Amino acid sequence: MARLSIWLAPFSPDYSGAASVFFDLNAVSAMHDASGCTGNYTGFDEPRWYGSSSAIYCSGLREIDLIMGDDEKLISKMLMAGADLKPDIFALIGSPAPMVAGCDLNGIARELEARSGVVSLGIDTTGTEYYDRGVFLAVRALLERFAEDGPTRAGTVNIVGVNPMDFGQTENLADLKSLLRENGIETVSTLSMDYSLGALRNAPKAQINLAVSRAGFLIARYMEERYGQPWLAGLPIGRKCADSYVGLLRQVMEDGKSRVIKGNAASAGGTRWLIVGEQVQSNGIRNALCAEYGETDVTAGAIFGLEGGLAAPGDVDLPDERAIKGAINSSRYDAVIADPFLYPLLEDEGKRFFHHTQYAVSSKLGSAYEVDFIGDRFNEWYERSLLNGNVSPKFLERTI
Repeated sequence: MARLSIWLAPFSPDYSGAASVFFDLNAVSAMHDASGCTGNYTGFDEPRWYGSSSAIYCSGLREIDLIMGDDEKLISKMLMAGADLKPDIFALIGSPAPMVAGCDLNGIARELEARSGVVSLGIDTTGTEYYDRGVFLAVRALLERFAEDGPTRAGTVNIVGVNPMDFGQTENLADLKSLLRENGIETVSTLSMDYSLGALRNAPKAQINLAVSRAGFLIARYMEERYGQPWLAGLPIGRKCADSYVGLLRQVMEDGKSRVIKGNAASAGGTRWLIVGEQVQSNGIRNALCAEYGETDVTAGAIFGLEGGLAAPGDVDLPDERAIKGAINSSRYDAVIADPFLYPLLEDEGKRFFHHTQYAVSSKLGSAYEVDFIGDRFNEWYERSLLNGNVSPKFLERTI
């Protein structure tokens, strides 16, 4: 019962992360499920879905299909969809039911590819892990099949790990690209939003990778091992930090040593901050609070699993609602930065709470509180938040 949630809805799962990777490609993707998981992705986890033409379908899995292992039904449906849509890729994405039954999605994908002539990928997501793991699995599968080795181009980067569950519909990706361009740095690919198959093919030719999320951290480590590309894990959040970020990026280009921007470990003094959310974003916000406003006591609370390589000393793992509620109400912290969907868990009305939406937590409910944070946009948001004080999220008016 320790993992029981009274208020929080489930965070975006791995199959949604995997599906988001294929969204921009000419792919026919099928979630192998009875329709619930597909509905979760299209209805709640994918802000780009409505009005799009992305071909993401449900396999219509039924109990008898699962028991009898009727893979032909799925293959036939994919072949019919492929005949109409002429995709470059077929993607079969797992869900809890085929996981429990031991369904061999990679084997089905090989059969589908043999019969269709179209590159077919089985992504063994299970619905039991978070979206970042699904993003990593899907990007890795694509790189293994499509990436082309070649000479490295100096002064170029891949932005890896960008996904809608971390970045929503903000301007952060465009702002990051603009910052790089202004400093003479070319972006080869953005894995896995706003990209093409051609960009994916050229990804190994970039000089370094910029990991902008935990998913990006996993992808960057894989690409370093496979292609020898060093990486920088972090985000240029805050006016001063944008300049230092470019400097660190150039250091990685010069010495080939991978780095993580964590910010300093919490030390006594000033306001005691807790940032709840995705680790790379939390690290960037901590860095900005320290550099821009002289804050020194800033702790990151990871709600999707604490990645040791991204954590500073004192950072905390918040694996469930009980832990999250305990942390944001702890007397250890004076102020909290978190998704607005966590606001109802706050019991002390005197504690400052700054809304910072993560789509994986609040979906469309939190869209009004999405934050553009690259460079001085963070300073604008922070100073505006200080003036506004604690504000109850508007969606609570519709749920109470």
